[in-house]
This record gives sequence, structure tokens and C-alpha cells, in this order.
Amino acid sequence: MYDKAKLSEYKFRAIVSIFLLCLISYLVMFHKVNGPAIFEIVFIGGLFSVLSLFHSVWAIKMILKEAE
Repeated sequence: MYDKAKLSEYKFRAIVSIFLLCLISYLVMFHKVNGPAIFEIVFIGGLFSVLSLFHSVWAIKMILKEAE
């Protein structure tokens, strides 16, 4: 489920996922997202960011473990 040659891509994806989670948190806390927008932004965007972050961190750990 991961490619050893894409370590830098996984690092980039982890950074982008953290940025998106921060952006989503900021939008929810300071812009009072209501109605269907809350579902779209928090659940769909947040879930995508969290899953992408977990996969990236897992792939980075596996690649680094194999490199030892």
C-alpha cells in the first residue's frame, strides 16, 4: 500500500493534510459554518485529511523501518 520511492511525496502529503486540518478548524471556529456546509467541510474534508495524514505517516514509518 506504499511505494518506497515516494518518501518525499508522503512527507508532502502529511504536511498538506495538517495544513488542511488547520484550515478546516479555523473555518469552523471563526466563520460559523452552518447547514450543509458543516457536513461538507468538516466530515468530508476533515475525514479526507485525517485519512490522508494517517496513511502518509504510516507509509513514512514503514519506509524508514525498511531503510534501517
